Amino acid sequence: MAEGTAGIALQNINSKKLSRIVLPLAPITEQQRIVQEVEKYFSRLDASVTGLKRVRANLGRYRASVLKAASEGRLVPSEAELARAEGREYEPAEKLLSRVLKERRARWEEEQLARMKKQGREPKNDKWKSRYEEPAQPDATGLPSLPEGWVWTTIESVGDVLLGRQRAPQYLTGKYPHPYLRVANVFEDYIDFSDVKEMDFDPDDFEKYRLEPDDILINEGQSPELVGRSAIYKGGVDGLCFQKTLHRFRRFKSAPSAKFVQTIFLAYLYTGVFREAASLTVNIAHITLERIKPLRFPLPPLAEQERIVAEVERRLSVVKEIEETVEVNERRARRLRQSILKRAFEGRLVAQDANDEPAAILLERIKAERAAATAAAAPTKGGHRAHRGRGQLGLEWPQGEDAAPTGAAAGAGEG
Repeated sequence: MAEGTAGIALQNINSKKLSRIVLPLAPITEQQRIVQEVEKYFSRLDASVTGLKRVRANLGRYRASVLKAASEGRLVPSEAELARAEGREYEPAEKLLSRVLKERRARWEEEQLARMKKQGREPKNDKWKSRYEEPAQPDATGLPSLPEGWVWTTIESVGDVLLGRQRAPQYLTGKYPHPYLRVANVFEDYIDFSDVKEMDFDPDDFEKYRLEPDDILINEGQSPELVGRSAIYKGGVDGLCFQKTLHRFRRFKSAPSAKFVQTIFLAYLYTGVFREAASLTVNIAHITLERIKPLRFPLPPLAEQERIVAEVERRLSVVKEIEETVEVNERRARRLRQSILKRAFEGRLVAQDANDEPAAILLERIKAERAAATAAAAPTKGGHRAHRGRGQLGLEWPQGEDAAPTGAAAGAGEG
């Protein structure tokens, strides 16, 4: 409202400015027709908006069911089933997992050797390799049964998970400024680059926290229903890093594709797996590194992973199109509501009737009633206010045939 004034963080309007606002006044009978018409249009709009909300809710449930079926091997025919029907061999996920775990160990040994050489320490034997810890595999008891050829493993078995670098005062300035992502940038399956901040990452920290295409970023702290929200970084920003409010998942080369891992992460967001693994502080849930790494991960054969990803993308693209249509119609409903009110106050919503009492006469009567009410409220010579009776609310009953009601009706009117 143009007459409003800004407070600390609130808009407000005082009574003096409110009293100066110009209002259009229609004849009383036309006002009644306008109100009836507005209520008719609004009831239809409310029904339409309720229907749109129901569609949106159903789409959310459908998305969750698609992702859940994908994570449990119920969305597409299993690779084992297809291989038997086609009379061919296939590689079960157990062999794939074995290959991934070998790569995991090889990567750890490579990192350890590089660290020792940087410190000027050359290993004399292979005893240092005994420090490697194989990731514990989950107990399948109580977990959903998986199709033939699948296997349960853990998130840390198929990729490296790292918590981002803390945002501290000493990093706000420095010689090595780099852009970084934080929780405010990572939404469900997409990253918002419109507000990317910078802080200092020296060469060692940059090597550790830099992002590469196909890295997946996972919200570490969020409201309980959004904790674990994730998106794939697809590149495009030079020297991009990430902050402590995010985990970075980086797949091993022989592990599932980033798209398949993201499918599982989205399923865990919708089915509450991430929420159950998180700890709650006040109204914020945190899924720590120690809790996310050993979380269960369903692993299918590679060929089946590709078919699952394709089917999920196909179905969810339809959901997205419908959601966009719903959003367009919700915006249209809001604009239509405003348009109805605008037409109502401009006298263009209902037809005018020449037999209606002109608004000028109504206005004169209102002024007279206001003057009478003011006079009745003024102190008398004895210092007492005049009794206002039925005029207490600024109303005067007409005389003659339209006289004030009597009996029970009069009592109801006075009440």
